[in-house]
Amino acid sequence: MEYRNGNLKILSDFEIRILREEGKDMDLFIPLNCRTLNLYLEDFPNYFDQRIQFTEIRNIIIRFSMEEANDYCTIHLLRNIDLHSAVANFIVNYKDHHIVVKDKEYSSEMYIKSK
Repeated sequence: MEYRNGNLKILSDFEIRILREEGKDMDLFIPLNCRTLNLYLEDFPNYFDQRIQFTEIRNIIIRFSMEEANDYCTIHLLRNIDLHSAVANFIVNYKDHHIVVKDKEYSSEMYIKSK
């Protein structure tokens, strides 16, 4: 599945749903079904291995603004649907990057890649 809105581009093996749209703010919902999520970032410092792993991630919420000059989104990794169940969250500038979410046999993978 592919989602595009302005400079935001997401490619996902999982369904992408609009969870909330309020004014210029939007939340996208990607259900992972309580899987391990391996996060891969380009240009990772060499003192890290290739990935950061999060266990038992049920959902991803990507919150972004549809304002033309704003190319930042917040990615929330959740144990449940509630934002208060976030295991981690981080901000990504997606102007020159896109997000890829892959379904693997025993886990899922998320990549932040250059366009």
